[in-house]
Amino acid sequence: MIVSTRIDNAHISDYFARSFVADNALLFGEGVMLTHEDNELLCRVGPGTPMGNLFRRYWIPALLSDEIPEPDSPPVRVKLLGEEMVAFRDTNGNVGLLDNNCPHRRASLFFGRNEECGLRCVYHGWKFDVNGDCVDMPSEPAESNFKEKVKITAYPTVERGGAVFAYMGPREKQPPFWNFEMFTLADNHIFAGRTRAYCNYMQAIEGNIDSSHISYLHRNLADLKMTDFDDGTDVPGFPSAKMSTKIRGTSRTPSLELQETPYGWRYAGIRITANGHQHLRITTNVFPIFNMVSRLPDQDIGFSLFVPLDDENHWRWNFSGKLDRPYTTEERETRTSQRGELDENGKPLRGPWNDYLLDREAQRTVSYSGVTGVQAQDMAVQDSMGIIADRTEEHLGTTDQAVIHNRKVLLKAARDLMEGIDPPMPDPSIVVKVRSHEEIIPGDADWRLYGAYAGEDAGIKV
Repeated sequence: MIVSTRIDNAHISDYFARSFVADNALLFGEGVMLTHEDNELLCRVGPGTPMGNLFRRYWIPALLSDEIPEPDSPPVRVKLLGEEMVAFRDTNGNVGLLDNNCPHRRASLFFGRNEECGLRCVYHGWKFDVNGDCVDMPSEPAESNFKEKVKITAYPTVERGGAVFAYMGPREKQPPFWNFEMFTLADNHIFAGRTRAYCNYMQAIEGNIDSSHISYLHRNLADLKMTDFDDGTDVPGFPSAKMSTKIRGTSRTPSLELQETPYGWRYAGIRITANGHQHLRITTNVFPIFNMVSRLPDQDIGFSLFVPLDDENHWRWNFSGKLDRPYTTEERETRTSQRGELDENGKPLRGPWNDYLLDREAQRTVSYSGVTGVQAQDMAVQDSMGIIADRTEEHLGTTDQAVIHNRKVLLKAARDLMEGIDPPMPDPSIVVKVRSHEEIIPGDADWRLYGAYAGEDAGIKV
């Protein structure tokens, strides 16, 4: 196993330009467990927590635009990083994200009246605009200036691609909004969706960056025959979807190689094909929690992120984009229903309340897991670890390199912030080019020269 560390430091920030050397214990096949204290640091995200403070320094999605579809439509509840809030769209179409509780007597603004460019508390009529300013206080004397002294917590928002993003950190540290390639497209070329999940966010992040599990958890037993999968694309270039499935199904012990980048880090899951080539599945990770799973050129661009509601629940966000055309109405409906896996209220049909409709007969004859749907399969095993996984009991192996590295990067940034060191901000001029990648390359080729940036023939210089 090789861990790549040779990179062109001229193209990388000082923060990201550090070598990653695997622990000796891992190289010898022994586990690298977190301490209880590190696990707590990694998983707790409420106000004042180190990891919560870290995530508050970045723009993260808070809700779907469709939840507040029109000006002066009803406000909605939002929970994010352990904070209870309400979101509303004012008369001018601007989105406000306010503390849930009115600063007067702490009544919930969810019951408020959204009218005339502000959200009015129904208890005593105090009204707040999207900036958190109190613009009306009818219960006070007309000559009073008390309203000028009262402000409610309000977070900046940016609406893009069907989602409302929020920045919850110090105003003086507010970064520019994300410059992902997808966000250069018109909104009708973008689809944003999310699913509620019932465990700590870190279990989902670690599932998404784990390349080896796809050969097991997501395996379709019928594919093992693969009689018509050898279509001649096991050659340098881009494999067909069928060939990709065949390689992943027959080569189940990928080697993992990691590389620091100007936007965070990326890794390749490398499998040797029947013809002796390297099959690359390159996953990119834009700091702190944006993840792009490997893709073929004819597939939509996109990214995922797993955003904590609190310490015990998270949203599984998925953004996808079409470079050449808008999504059709039918495509949007299919994605919104997650191919029929959500009920009419948007609740998953499968969840911990019904064991994800595990089918033991299907497990014997159809799928490795017995659970239908890739997302449900992921959520089932992640939920099964407990609401917050006890990582002190883990025994990690060679295929867990990406998981270990991600923990180290996040823990370092959180600890640095505790010491007053600002967290890294990915370079916008680089982020706009970043994609994930899948390709078959010659057996002796250097994977680091492939698929780093959109629109370029080669990757990061080595």
